[in-house]
Amino acid sequence: MSDYGNICKFSNTGEVYQDLFAFQFIYETLPEQLGNNRSYAAFCCHLVTEGEAVFHTSNGDWALKKGDIFFAFPSLNFTLGLGADFKYLYIAFVGRHASDLLESLGITRETPVCPGYENLLDVWFDAFSKCNTENLSFMAKGLLYHTFALFKQPVPAETKSTEDYNNIVTKIRDAIEQDYANADLSLDYLCALHHYNPKYISRRFTEIMGVSFSDYTTSCRIRHACALLDESRMSIRDIAISVGYRDALYFSKVFKKIMKTSPSEYRQQTAAVRGKDL
Repeated sequence: MSDYGNICKFSNTGEVYQDLFAFQFIYETLPEQLGNNRSYAAFCCHLVTEGEAVFHTSNGDWALKKGDIFFAFPSLNFTLGLGADFKYLYIAFVGRHASDLLESLGITRETPVCPGYENLLDVWFDAFSKCNTENLSFMAKGLLYHTFALFKQPVPAETKSTEDYNNIVTKIRDAIEQDYANADLSLDYLCALHHYNPKYISRRFTEIMGVSFSDYTTSCRIRHACALLDESRMSIRDIAISVGYRDALYFSKVFKKIMKTSPSEYRQQTAAVRGKDL
């Protein structure tokens, strides 16, 4: 199915006032071109076909991966923090009892994600390939009912996002502590390493740690620089390199901004306090 481009299929038949009327079946291969803030006029059932993303609404955040199903509700604003190669199929539908049907399945604005349906990918792609304007409303409606019949309990935001992303932030923090000497260390570098979305992780890192990734990294490096200044006779240049700075002058500038004194002055002050010889 990778040969498909971005394809939209619409129904030209059906009645909006049915219990459930499916009128669009879309394979979205370029979601990054849609803009970040979105909302639909209808209900939409999405099946992730590739990649990873973070689904964000005013009710919470959910990490998405291949095989996960997520729902958008009419007039509910949402964003997708996109990872690499994120693609999905989705069916747009309306109907007098669409909201009641979803609620009976446990699918609400507070619980819009059902993970772990990778086994439905072939079924959805097969139905998509056979859809046309004449049969789409029936084909897509049948596919929705088939999908709904397999649903387990949706995942609430607090268990899918908060715990998972606290763990991710902890991993990022630990990586800084272990790899601070790497001059190429950056949030983009770490997120690419672990397949995370850097914009979203940046925001969550700041929320959880109380400081930005950049500030935490700088603080870590300066903390280790202080230890080396106090405990070794290494030159300022060598210390700068040892804590992740290629340029000793820039290191000294950053050090003074944080510590309110230069590296050499700091060394002299701590040596005097402890009665050490320089």
